Amino acid sequence: MQSQKAAAKLKSLKCTQCGGAIELRGGHNVRTIVCQYCGACLDSKKEFAVLHSFLNQKRPFMPLKIGARGKLKGIEFTVIGVLKYEQCEDGEIYRWLEYLLFSYTHGYVYLCYEDGHWVMMHEVKDLPETEVEIFMPRKAAIVVRDMTFKVFECASAKLSYVEGELTWQARQNEAISYLDAVCPPYMYSIEKRATEIEYFWGEYMSTTEISEAFKIEGIEPSTVFACQPFGCPAIIKSISHGALVASLLTLLIYFFVSSSGVSVTSQALGREVFDDGGVSNEFTIDDPGKLYGVTVSAPQLKNAWAFFDVRIMNPQQTEEFCSLPIEVSYYEGYEEGEHWSEGSDEDTVYFRVPESGTYKLEVEGEGNRGETSEPDPNFMLNTVRVTIRKGVRLGHHTLAWFFIALLIALPYFGLLYRFENKRWNDDDEDD
Repeated sequence: MQSQKAAAKLKSLKCTQCGGAIELRGGHNVRTIVCQYCGACLDSKKEFAVLHSFLNQKRPFMPLKIGARGKLKGIEFTVIGVLKYEQCEDGEIYRWLEYLLFSYTHGYVYLCYEDGHWVMMHEVKDLPETEVEIFMPRKAAIVVRDMTFKVFECASAKLSYVEGELTWQARQNEAISYLDAVCPPYMYSIEKRATEIEYFWGEYMSTTEISEAFKIEGIEPSTVFACQPFGCPAIIKSISHGALVASLLTLLIYFFVSSSGVSVTSQALGREVFDDGGVSNEFTIDDPGKLYGVTVSAPQLKNAWAFFDVRIMNPQQTEEFCSLPIEVSYYEGYEEGEHWSEGSDEDTVYFRVPESGTYKLEVEGEGNRGETSEPDPNFMLNTVRVTIRKGVRLGHHTLAWFFIALLIALPYFGLLYRFENKRWNDDDEDD
């Protein structure tokens, strides 16, 4: 216990090259210390002898300073070192920082910073379940810990700035190759330095978490990071997924519930439909408990409208059970070389009758060409077909619920699609 307390105390030394004061915070596994004043790389195992120097280093903007303390995942960490990497791609230079953090109870982790985003990473021994190369196609699948990651980036970079304590010996402009695969909010990375390969497991940290942990003012990112999770309250996500399932179920029910029924009679009526009194024909109803549908179609209707008064009467024509108005209209033409059409030349209405028996169907029509609302006494069509079906089942109510559920689900999934498109769009515009 006493030795742990002694190790926990801050120690200091003077740089063996420039004499600058250096504080030691990183524990017994620190291998080298890079002086912030002269860039000398000191060997902690050989009385801090100078191994080499990082020349002409320009300190980058650093949201966290060496020595900063903060609690992440309930663990107290201290910033003991920082590295800056640079990657050149298509003439653009991309930079990021990797902070080395130390905890007396949990050892060393890296806190990576890029464009306002933070990822907490630690070295692991977990290897992919299948053979993986350092350079793989984008979005290729990698399975680690029974989780499927998608390759986000494979590239090479160089080390351009070092300061503080490290558990290894870094060299100026040292080249690395790396693979980053993502399964938000997690990241799996493979780094190759010369002949050494290391594996890292990372988790995205929000700006709020870092700001509160280290008491700094966070920079809100303007981009979507590789492993950044889609920020949405869990309740909204649950409701949206539930609504999507409900919409699919109601659509399935609609196809099972709805039915056009069985044909009772189908009659092709002539021009006399448009005479005074119209046309009447008899038909039989043998199952009054079911819903019946009357469909009137006028296949010759073009750039015109027609109105039909369909009446269901008893054979003696002493009682009218129902009057069913049906109006159809169909217009078409060309505009700027494009064909257009609107309306329909048929429509269906529904009815029920109280008892079985023989009934009389009366159909009387009128209409006109063009868009005038006044009927033309001379208007007529050579053929008007009237079809009666029994056992019609309407699924309109379930279809309405389908659209309602879909409207509830769409905003979430629309925003999710947009978020994922931003994640991958930089190098994959066709995604």
